[in-house]
Amino acid sequence: MARRRRPRLSSALALTALMSAATLATDVPEHHAEQGFRNPSSDSVHGGIASFFRVIRLRFFSDAWQTYDPERDQVPLAAPSLASGPSSNAAITWVGHATVLVQHQGINVLTDPMFSERASPVPIIGPRRVTSPAIAIEHLPPIHVVVISHNHYDHLDGASIKALGNGPIYFVPLGLQEWLRSRGIASNRVVEMDWWDGRDHTTGDRKLRITATPSQHFSGRGFADRNATLWASWSVAWDDFRIWFGGDTGYNDQQFKEIGKRLGTIDLAMIPIGAYEPRSFMRPVHVNPEEAVRIHEDLGATASMAIHWGTFSLSAEGVVTPMHALAEARREAGIGESDFAAFAVGETRRYATRPH
Repeated sequence: MARRRRPRLSSALALTALMSAATLATDVPEHHAEQGFRNPSSDSVHGGIASFFRVIRLRFFSDAWQTYDPERDQVPLAAPSLASGPSSNAAITWVGHATVLVQHQGINVLTDPMFSERASPVPIIGPRRVTSPAIAIEHLPPIHVVVISHNHYDHLDGASIKALGNGPIYFVPLGLQEWLRSRGIASNRVVEMDWWDGRDHTTGDRKLRITATPSQHFSGRGFADRNATLWASWSVAWDDFRIWFGGDTGYNDQQFKEIGKRLGTIDLAMIPIGAYEPRSFMRPVHVNPEEAVRIHEDLGATASMAIHWGTFSLSAEGVVTPMHALAEARREAGIGESDFAAFAVGETRRYATRPH
């Protein structure tokens, strides 16, 4: 009895199957890993138990760490001058660290709200504020939108989220909705986004375009969840004004140029300048002021402001050193203070908008 032959896949079908498999493989974004997320522009390892103990050794068992001295390390302070209603200019107030209040067209946007005394899972230990928030959280104007860059304790604070409650809409990187839900935030108040996802958001008769953009960092609130959730920078665009919020990032010469090219005009970039020493350890995840100036230039930002300094002692260089180093980096780059400003904590500046 003759054996029945199995039907052969035609060459055309075989080629189609191979092309489909290749397409599926390339559909996975480069920053997605098998477990969690990764930095496509940097293979440097950071975080985990080894990094934690390295910081402890540096902080308590070496002379390299510049301990905060309130007499020597005076962080400039100012009284906020908040917008009382819609105006022709955007009002920008530095609350402290990476928390910035943006007010424009009657919409109030808050970045990385951090109002607690310590950036720590334990309320009695961990980095403690050296400057208080410029505005108490209960004295904020109604917040319509919150953007979160990542889940580190100095950027995502449980007590602050609980106090803000379900009033704002929270825009967060992938993986953070469940954490907010566990803190009492309704699922329909949280929008999870991947890099280059965009979403329109309407408040009253005003519309924002919110876009998650890349950054070079890492995530984790403990030793077991490293890079389980995504990190991001953010574009928040009105019809006549766009901010870009850097959150926390290391430098590379691809991502920020791409962001500037894809977004177009960035009226104000919020760029971190602190927590950068020692460079052998911090370079992959925290820019220094010289690199921050490069980000300003790579983005093609009309103006920038410095964030992520003057609030916590998080690294060896001290809390006011970044301010002085930024002034030197500006001089070397030939740009003025108004082009890349170091606000006083609490300072409000107003930025002109574009015709539309």
